[in-house]
Amino acid sequence: MTIESNVSQAEAVGTSKRIWRCPACNRLLIEKSVDYARQRHARLLSRSSQFAREATWPAYLASLKRCRCGSRRELKRVPMEAVQGQLDLEVDAVVLQ
Repeated sequence: MTIESNVSQAEAVGTSKRIWRCPACNRLLIEKSVDYARQRHARLLSRSSQFAREATWPAYLASLKRCRCGSRRELKRVPMEAVQGQLDLEVDAVVLQ
């Protein structure tokens, strides 16, 4: 199965993902919808406040298009042609649409 077929299937379902890269640390981030962030936040509310703060911090940084490495440089979009392999294993945070 190729990346192109995965992308076309995702677009058909309406869950296409854009991938962003931090120019400072090269961390990859996958863009998720606001609905995804709300669902994740709702799941975290039942846990401790410290855990919820740690888990929502990446989403806050992502809304600013910033990486958690501390760099103030804006994230760069990765072209879909350059994507290879299983990126879900290397995902760190989310970028909200």
